[in-house]
This record gives sequence, structure tokens and C-alpha cells, in this order.
Amino acid sequence: MNIRISTKQIIIPAVLLCSTLFNANANAKVNQDKPPFSLTLAQVKAWSPTSTFADPKNVSATALESRFVSQLDEKKPALDKQVKLLLAPDGMNNLANYIEPQNKFNLYNFTHWSYVDVLNWFTGAAAVNIPARPWVEAAHKNGVKVIGTVFFAPAVYGGKADTVATLLEMDEYGRFPYADKLVEIANYYGFDGWLMNQETDLTFVKNADNEIVEGQFDYQRAAKLAKKMQRFMAYLTKAAPEHMEVHWYDSMLLDGSVKWQNQLNDLSSPFFEINKSDGVIASENIQGRISDSIFLNYWWDADMVENSVKKINQLNRSAYDMYFGADLWPERNAQRLFQRRDWLDTLFNEDGTSAQSSIALFANNASFIFSGSKSLAAYSNFQNDSKDYLSYYQSEVRLFSGDDLNVYHDDEQSNWPGLGRYIPAKSTLSQLPFATSFNTGHGKLTAHSGKLTQGEWHDVAQQDILPTWQFAIQGNETLSVFYDFEQAYHGGSSLAIRGDLRKGSANIPLYQTAFTVRKNSKVEFIAKQAEQGENLSFWLLTAEDEFISLAFNFVDNKWRKHAMSLAEYDGKIIKKIGVHLKQGTHPKYSANIGYLSVQ
Repeated sequence: MNIRISTKQIIIPAVLLCSTLFNANANAKVNQDKPPFSLTLAQVKAWSPTSTFADPKNVSATALESRFVSQLDEKKPALDKQVKLLLAPDGMNNLANYIEPQNKFNLYNFTHWSYVDVLNWFTGAAAVNIPARPWVEAAHKNGVKVIGTVFFAPAVYGGKADTVATLLEMDEYGRFPYADKLVEIANYYGFDGWLMNQETDLTFVKNADNEIVEGQFDYQRAAKLAKKMQRFMAYLTKAAPEHMEVHWYDSMLLDGSVKWQNQLNDLSSPFFEINKSDGVIASENIQGRISDSIFLNYWWDADMVENSVKKINQLNRSAYDMYFGADLWPERNAQRLFQRRDWLDTLFNEDGTSAQSSIALFANNASFIFSGSKSLAAYSNFQNDSKDYLSYYQSEVRLFSGDDLNVYHDDEQSNWPGLGRYIPAKSTLSQLPFATSFNTGHGKLTAHSGKLTQGEWHDVAQQDILPTWQFAIQGNETLSVFYDFEQAYHGGSSLAIRGDLRKGSANIPLYQTAFTVRKNSKVEFIAKQAEQGENLSFWLLTAEDEFISLAFNFVDNKWRKHAMSLAEYDGKIIKKIGVHLKQGTHPKYSANIGYLSVQ
């Protein structure tokens, strides 16, 4: 993946640039670029489940949950149910290559799974980059697929045609052994496919020291290898099981050169779909689907989007298989985190309810790794200071909920409206029982039934199913909702509510569900409130819009359990769960929710 840093078209791969900006946390055992996560092609060739390059501890047994589209406000037009979001945090090898729980709180974390469809384990550390089990498990619990990355660096950064040629080796039966290995590796570890990020310009000639020989090019070999890559991609896509996805990044062309098109056109489409009646050049006997999706580079405009939609319609493919890239790094001249919204206006219609394509977010983790510059302050210092967790989590909420941190509002006039204004959240919550302690998968302490043990930890695999909407507040605008790492009932965090209740009441929807109530069903909540009284209540909403309320009467600031039978609602479907705050006299209202279950 690349960026443009001046008007002179100087191209630098973003992954290499970003990887120089941060280091792995010294107290965490993050394996940056070694097996089982990062493999050379030689290691891939020798790989088997019993080889030294495999690790059974990295195998995920968590199945991919099915999910359904939610609707926060049923009075408003529904958002586009088909648009997909791919998330590609930059440098996951530096951030999350661990299997066992870590003894450090402030490692990179992610909580907004309800908006994401695919997590791309993006890294430029080696040829083949494999996702870490804890992240696969967290993603799968939320119905999100995870794909690894096959990466070939630009020639100026060490990439060479010989390495790509190795990947493309064929056996005597016309098979691609490395493609079969990629499928085998993904099957073994339990993740969901691959992104092919081939950025080595195959036309360059290199000497024995892997240096570019100025003025020398091998165009014939480059074109031959590129067409072979096309065959490789078609083979890999066909060999992959139905649940897997194979994505192609908009980089190399059929002549072997690397020229980012930033759109789907006759030059980029041959690695996505071949329709010979369209007149596009293809390798012999290649037709139809070459890859499941294409990740388009970042320098696009409205005309390119329009032309890409026309092109994909000509190919009889879904526009949602086409992901327009959004590079969120704050100092690159692309979509820039929180600084630009015009690209969203280009990809969606005026009211935000219909998308032209899907979206691929690159470097969304700038809120964690961007350390600031002369012109722009860091969004948080959480990576270096564990006390700064609120700034980090607010920037994560801001990405999806807008400048006001409230996804309930449309934010039409704000600088950054939030992705949640355009992309509907999705939920996996259709089966009972369900329980959550609002545990984000790391903490400064560990709680067991409200009893605290001090000590930092991080294990995203332990993350609970977190609220569908983070966060939606209807009513009192002084209220804020956030994860509290100082108080927890179970795990490392609880859900905190703060604000001035003199300013009015509020509803806070938390979860979209599709639970069918049984005769023995019940709901349980554990919460605490600093003030005495009945300001906080929980509610469940049935498919018939019947409101079921469970009020709290707090007498002290201790964790209290409240339970209610749902027997009288037997057979009904619960479609939403939330919290209500009643107007009161407390200018500094404070409550924490530690546990919620429906059985």
C-alpha cells in the first residue's frame, strides 16, 4: 500500500513508513516478524501442521458467527444493508503478534466489531503474514472474517522479481503449490482467506546485492510473470473453500509494472474479473472470477468512483465486492483521520442510505500509533501512557459515532460525521443465553464478582460481546458513556455513565438482538450508582414494540444484582436492550454497569 507525499509523484509504501513510527511494547512479548505469524516463501514451502513453522497454540476453534443488520432508529430510512467495511490496521505484526495473554494494559485494542465485515491482518514484515489467534477469536465471535496478507515489497525497499517468481512456481500437473499451501495454512489456523498485496515492479533488473540496476528493464519477463500471477490468483480463488475470501490490492498491472489505478478499469480489472467480451487482455484459458474482491488505492475522486461502478456492472459483479481504500493516516494526502469527510459524501448518496461500493479503511489505528507532529497533536498517548485510555477510546468512538461521540445524531454539519451515519451496525445476538460484563479484553486490574486483583493484562480473546452501538444517547446531551477501567465486576472494565441529570432524561440503546424468550427465561443486571434513588433502569423492547422495564433502587454505591423473570413474555422476540436515565437532581451523576445477561 502506498502514499503520495508530494506533487512530484514520489511513491512510498505506507506500511514501511508507518512501521518506522512505533515500536513493539517492551514489556509485551509481541513476535514482530517470525513464525508462526510471519513466513518467508521457503518457510511456507516447508510448512506443515507438524513443522517447526506451525504452532497449534495459534489455532482458533471459534466458529464465525452469523449476524444480521441492525437499525438504531426505526423511524429513519434504513442504511445500506449490503455495504461492507474492511479494516486494515497498519503494522499488526508490531501490535498484536501474540498468542498468550500479555502483562501490559496499553496494547492495541479494537471494540467496534459491529461495523466491520473483514479484518485484514496487514503487515509488510514478510511474504506471508498470519493472523494471531486471539484476534481471530474476537472477530469470529462478532461475525467478522479475518484474512492474512501476502506481501511483496516495492523494488526500492528490497522487493525483487525472483521472489514473486518463486511464489508462482507450478508443478508437473499445472498446480500452484504455494496457493495450495496458503489454503492449507488458513484452514489449519481457522482464519478466512488472504489479501494479495503485490507491489514489486517486475520490470526492474537487480544485481547480486539486490540493488536496482539503473536504466535496465526486463519487460518480457515482467509480463510473463504478471500473467502467471493472474493464473495464480484465479487458481487460489477457486481452490479456497466457499467461506474464504481472496482479495487483490490495486497495484501491479498485466505488464508487470506497478501503477496504482485508484479505480476499477481495464488495467486493474484483470486481477479481479475477466470477461473476454469486454476486450481485456487475459492469460490463456482464464475467464471469470480472478479474485473475490479488489482493494482500490486511495487517490480516487467522484469521476473514478462513477467509472468504477460502470466497469463493475459491465463485469456483472457486485459493486460491494469493490472496496475503495481510505488511508486514514493523519499526515498523508489521502482521506486523513477526522480531517476529511468529502470521500464519504462521494461514496454515499445525499442522505447516506445508499453506497456506491464497499470501503477499506487503512491505518485506522492512527489513534493509537500516531504520536503527533508540528501541525497536529496526537489523538491519544495511550501507547506510551496507560493512564490515557479515555483519549484513545474516545478517538475510537469518534471514528464510528462522529465528533459528538453520539451515533444517535446524524452530525450532518460536523467536520467528521462518523462511519455509523453511513454503515449500519450488525449483531450476532440471536440465540440465548447471552451474557456480558463489558470486558474489552484488557485492563489495569482483574475483577471476579466485584473483587479486584491489581495487575495489567491484555488478551483480546477474552473480550465480551460489546454494545452494538458505542454509543447512542437519545435525550440528555450532557451524558457520556465509556468503558471504565477503574471499576469492574468481571474482567477488566465496566460500562460507565456520567452527566448532569438536571438536564433531562435519556434512553441509551445498547444491543440489537433477536432473542426468542422461553418460559424459563430471565434477565439479570448488576450495576452500581453513586447516588441513592431510582434514576437507572434497564429496558428490553419486543418485536411488537412492547417495552419491558426493570428499575433499580440504589441505597448505596455497591454492586447490586437485579433480576426479573420473562416467563410472561414466552415466545416473544426481544429486539433491543438498553438503559434509561430518569431526570433528577444530580449534577454529577455517576453509575456503572458491571453485568448483563438474558437466559
